[in-house]
Amino acid sequence: MEPVPNDTPPMPEPPATETPRLYDPGVVARIAQCLSELLDPAYILLFGSMAGGTPHSDALSYDLLIATHDTPQYNWLDVRRYLKMKMPGAGHGAPYLNIYMYAANYVVSQSSPLFYLARKEGVLLYCSDRHKFKRPKRPYPFSEAACNAKHYYTTFMSLGDQFLEQAGTALTENKIRQAAFATAQAAVYFFQVLFRVYHGFDFDTRDVMILHERTRTLSAELFLLFESDSFTPIHTLPCLRRFIINARYDSSFFIHVTELEQHLDRVERMQSIVEKVCMQRIDLYNELARQDEPDEP
Repeated sequence: MEPVPNDTPPMPEPPATETPRLYDPGVVARIAQCLSELLDPAYILLFGSMAGGTPHSDALSYDLLIATHDTPQYNWLDVRRYLKMKMPGAGHGAPYLNIYMYAANYVVSQSSPLFYLARKEGVLLYCSDRHKFKRPKRPYPFSEAACNAKHYYTTFMSLGDQFLEQAGTALTENKIRQAAFATAQAAVYFFQVLFRVYHGFDFDTRDVMILHERTRTLSAELFLLFESDSFTPIHTLPCLRRFIINARYDSSFFIHVTELEQHLDRVERMQSIVEKVCMQRIDLYNELARQDEPDEP
């Protein structure tokens, strides 16, 4: 099936290898149509578990790579909001919407396991008549990706661990301001490590709430940890965002010790979750590297 041009309703094109898929072709075709109306995409790919490829999100998600011709007027958060307005059933509950939007040239130029797996295995939902979509032909250096991810993890996870230790010590000494800031800084490091291990490049923000939005589908346990249910409100993320600035510069900053202890406990639990899922991802890269090794004669 040839990729559809801009003015034709998009229809999914599967990769060459037939694998089990969880998506509804009509739903993803409608998603692609809505995105093509809002943006000027070069192509749109559905990848990960929903497309029958290498798992990406832990929660069942529409993992979408949108490659654009030019810099779009909207960011990935705007695009997700737009889809939820156009398709109220998409991204509410499961499956979730997990959107990656980058220039087509950037996607090709980056040595990223995310971009490689999306281009290699993803279902082509849409392709502009100005772009010829090509799947990568060379194998990806997953052993190198595993080494890079492990190095980044070791370097920056330890910094997060140090801030977490400082937070605990400051709290026992009743240094509330220092404890609050160190707790928030530890969370920023843990989110950054999680993003980098999964994607192979850095995310361009240090805002804990946006970092959570970007990584929330990678571990269902993060949902339980930071997102409220119908009965129990959870305010940890907005509080951590406030701690980063106010704990350093606001002379009237105050938080009750009991509340701070609750936020610190959640960040300590986050530490364990991030450690577990990052090690699982690095193990996956090593397994993919072994699969690509030529058989011995």
